[in-house]
Amino acid sequence: MSERDSKLEQSISPGDNETETEGFLYIEQSSDKTPAETDGVAPEQNEVEPVTPLSARNRERAGTIEHLAARKSYPEIDKQSPELKQRLRTLRAEVTRILTSLRWEDQSVEETARQLVPLLNIGPIPQWRNTLIPFLYEIDRGGALIPVWLTIIEQGDPTDLAPDTNPGETEQGRARRYAILMLGNYRTMGIAGTGSQARFASRKEDGSLVTMDLAQYLGSLATDPDVSLYACRSLVKHATMASMQALIGALKEARGWAKVDVVEGCLDFQQERFYDILIDNGLEHAVGLENYIAVPLYRAIPLERYLENKQAPPRLRANAALIVQQVLADSNNLPLNPSTEETPPPVFNDNDRFPVVAQALLQSAIYAPDWQHAVALHQMGILMGRYWSEINKNTITDTRILKPIYQVLPLMNEVERWMNGPGRDVLLQAIANPEEDKLIPVARALGELKDPRATTPIIERLETTKSLKDRAHALTIGALCDTLGRIGDRRGAAPMFQLLARTVDLERRRQLPKRADTLPQGDPNIPGSIVYAAVIHACGQIGDPGIIEGIWNATRDVDPYVRTQGLEALKLLDPQGEREQSRTIVRQALRDPRASVVRTAASLVRQYRDTGAVPILQQVADERTDLTYELQDTLRQLT
Repeated sequence: MSERDSKLEQSISPGDNETETEGFLYIEQSSDKTPAETDGVAPEQNEVEPVTPLSARNRERAGTIEHLAARKSYPEIDKQSPELKQRLRTLRAEVTRILTSLRWEDQSVEETARQLVPLLNIGPIPQWRNTLIPFLYEIDRGGALIPVWLTIIEQGDPTDLAPDTNPGETEQGRARRYAILMLGNYRTMGIAGTGSQARFASRKEDGSLVTMDLAQYLGSLATDPDVSLYACRSLVKHATMASMQALIGALKEARGWAKVDVVEGCLDFQQERFYDILIDNGLEHAVGLENYIAVPLYRAIPLERYLENKQAPPRLRANAALIVQQVLADSNNLPLNPSTEETPPPVFNDNDRFPVVAQALLQSAIYAPDWQHAVALHQMGILMGRYWSEINKNTITDTRILKPIYQVLPLMNEVERWMNGPGRDVLLQAIANPEEDKLIPVARALGELKDPRATTPIIERLETTKSLKDRAHALTIGALCDTLGRIGDRRGAAPMFQLLARTVDLERRRQLPKRADTLPQGDPNIPGSIVYAAVIHACGQIGDPGIIEGIWNATRDVDPYVRTQGLEALKLLDPQGEREQSRTIVRQALRDPRASVVRTAASLVRQYRDTGAVPILQQVADERTDLTYELQDTLRQLT
């Protein structure tokens, strides 16, 4: 249920060494924390906490809409057009007037912020940031507006937004993000001769002077997935020791999309001393977003150094293999033969990298077998099989792909021998190890291998699961169920339904009205939906007719995703509609509020040749114009 995009945002260059004016500012916001002086990066001593504590929902799903929107392409602004020049002239006059009122007419910071917010509602941030931020900084090189930017940031995003709304496209949210990007310009403002850090002073009520480190403040914002994209950009633009320390400190605390942004920011500094930290911690706490992290790591870090080095710490070698596995899996999900204008799958982006990494991965697996190397070599086998099949058909002629495939091909016999022996053994050991919690890639590999020996340890794991902790835990349990379904052992059906009875309140969910839309972000039913849908899907694959009543019940669930899985499972468990209850269930589903559920039900009606459903089909086709064409087509096939 995670959302992915195949294009990664281009890196930001930290080499923007524009001259900035130093100064000394008094601001109205106070801080009781004085940053420690340091001459180097010490991440273990700089743990950054979020400005506002993040809820479980925010840690898991916050920022998805905005991050995917930021990766879309926008029309480039024509800076030479008369319309834009006039618009910027008007904006310059307004901002200059506001700045003058703040500095010389005793206008409050709050009033200044109130006047600036609507002026910043100028357009999409990805489209305007490279024009607007330098423009505003040219007006305020002295940093007089810094307290205003801080005030806008602390106002937060609107709280009454619909779940599918991008806060960065609202007036308040857009101004907040531009304010965070503006802070990236003020990296050399200092006090008392400390010009290497952006540090600002304020007076407490008792008259004492306190300071706030701007890099540390941006580091705290970098752990918030709603604004981490912008905070990390500002820290990279600072390009100071303090900003590096803030980003590395945020690496441990970042979750979800924030982890993606922090990792990309750390890579933008191009510091080899960060490589160990990024490999050790980069993929942590980013369930469903691993490809957004693994691909930049693969491109920037020579992973073969870790794989070939027998003295490297085992965790770093294992994580290097896991990064390669994720890149291979991501490449397997992309088209086989991109056009010459398109970017090839990430594993082929550098023709010389894949063969070197593949050789190092195999030798590392032989030297020290573990499940991380096994899943990586398994994905490499899948990728090589797909491409070699197409190459034999002469459908792939792209030299960016042909060259590395031919170079890796001689390794595959040895890879296959290793996977059929030590590879499968370490995967089975991992799935049976109660201390191992990173089970999703292991479960997927065993499911694709359809190894029947995995059935017993997976069932034992399911039997020890008494409750669902969160969405990430539910995804793990769902992956285990999917593996049982792929293996097809009927012993798995009963334990999976027993798991449902323990962890999901099925009766309560059936009493809730059927939703037309998917569950909103943060809904407490989401973990249950993940497991429920996975169990129903797996049981349909297993084909045990003894659990068909559970399949019927799933078609009445509150979540349309679960209902769809119930109907899909019904296609497999009762393909001819021999049970009258199955036909009744399908007819009821024709009135479902979710259009996709109705379409699935209509396909089952056609499969069953159920002419008794014709009156319902006619009525629904008349009432729901969005489904008229498809339902009329079903009617034509039945009559």
